[in-house]
Amino acid sequence: MEVALAWLLARHPSIVPIPGTRRIARTEENIGATQLPLSADELADLDELAGRVGVQGDRYNEHHMSLVDK
Repeated sequence: MEVALAWLLARHPSIVPIPGTRRIARTEENIGATQLPLSADELADLDELAGRVGVQGDRYNEHHMSLVDK
């Protein structure tokens, strides 16, 4: 989970992942992601892997999609 959070944090300053958890130990692990350095090569590899998964469908219903980017 730390690598996924570190990757998201490194992508853009406006991306703020909000992981849910019920355990303090998991929260501490998630906080560790802010200190996990990823090299440019590692970021490129993670970007490429994420691109393979692809995204299908809209995130929101039609009404809410019409409100995006307004």
